[in-house]
Amino acid sequence: MKKQYCNRCGLHSNIPGVTINSDSICELCTTYEKDQVYEKRFRKVLTHKMNKLFKEVKERNHMYDAVVLFSGGKDSTYLLKLAKEKYQLRVLAVSIMHPVVNNVSEKNMHDVTKKMGIDHIQFYIQENVYKKAIRKGLLENEKYELDEFFGCTICSFFHYWIPIKMAMKMNIPIILEGSDLGQSGRPLYTEGNQIKHNIKKGYKPYGKIHDLIADVLGEEYKGSIYDYDSVELMSDNYPTIISPFTFTDYDYNKTLNEIEEMGLNSNKFNKIYTNCSLLPFISYFTIKKYECVPYVKQYASEIRRQEPVLMQLKTENDTNNKVLDKDNIMKIMDEYIKVINYVVDNKLSEEDILDTRKKDLIELAPTYLKIFKDDVGECLIKDVSKIPYYANFFGIKIYN
Repeated sequence: MKKQYCNRCGLHSNIPGVTINSDSICELCTTYEKDQVYEKRFRKVLTHKMNKLFKEVKERNHMYDAVVLFSGGKDSTYLLKLAKEKYQLRVLAVSIMHPVVNNVSEKNMHDVTKKMGIDHIQFYIQENVYKKAIRKGLLENEKYELDEFFGCTICSFFHYWIPIKMAMKMNIPIILEGSDLGQSGRPLYTEGNQIKHNIKKGYKPYGKIHDLIADVLGEEYKGSIYDYDSVELMSDNYPTIISPFTFTDYDYNKTLNEIEEMGLNSNKFNKIYTNCSLLPFISYFTIKKYECVPYVKQYASEIRRQEPVLMQLKTENDTNNKVLDKDNIMKIMDEYIKVINYVVDNKLSEEDILDTRKKDLIELAPTYLKIFKDDVGECLIKDVSKIPYYANFFGIKIYN
């Protein structure tokens, strides 16, 4: 069946969970139209609710009031600053160090926590655990009901689940996370008691991802930090998980100024330097199965909300909000897909990508390179060059 496209946000019918009506509008856009009337009011309710919770928690004299999920990027850095300085919370920064965390992010983690005087735990996932989980997710996503975001979803599971288990053992009542409204598509505020209520009814917090983890790790990991045990979860205080930037006023551009005022180089906190280099490799599997990029729904959300910043990447003219309109975002995604397919179809080595075939790859992405600054294009090529390395790292043959 021929792909149908949504006239408003650009999603197409081959993407999991996307249906297009007779007016060529997707269900996500239709739902957004209905919900946006109430969203502004709902965001105010959540802001009040969060402030009330913060006040109550601070009165209980916990060892830590909140865990802040800290990636070393600008959003989580700013969130850490707000949690400590504006909200006066006693915070613990927790960073999940999977095997592909880049050096810039790791240095940012060290510099920020040292500068702010914040306790910091870096949890290093066992490489074998990470490899097995990602590999299973990439090859069998549909078995575990994972959508087009499946590669990133497995990584995100570790990013959330390990701090949740830590918070429960340390009796920390809140987890704060730095996604914004464009990334999430909706306000995010999940009460711990509601999660426990769902667990009691048989619903697991992260659905079949828990089953995937159990399948790849086996009995050896029963009772470990990766394990799902409903009895354990019901016996401890499950933390409330909040993403404040999804319902409070948040301008990511101002975040860079805040970072500069901290005496840090804000350029090193831009997403082009802190994003995971695994993304092009993961994208290949999403492209192959669904003809889209993993972040397609996030980009569609930005278009729908008329905040097309393409996940906060810098453009040549950041004052021109129209530079990343729907047409250009669609072109950029299409060019990204062409670059990934070219690498795999031509079985390019890292040396080919960085040297002999670099010009060919650049010519496939004229809109991408025209709109974004030169260093964004260089980062794209550098990350794409890692595709052969990650294929070997995860033991997945992609070059037939």
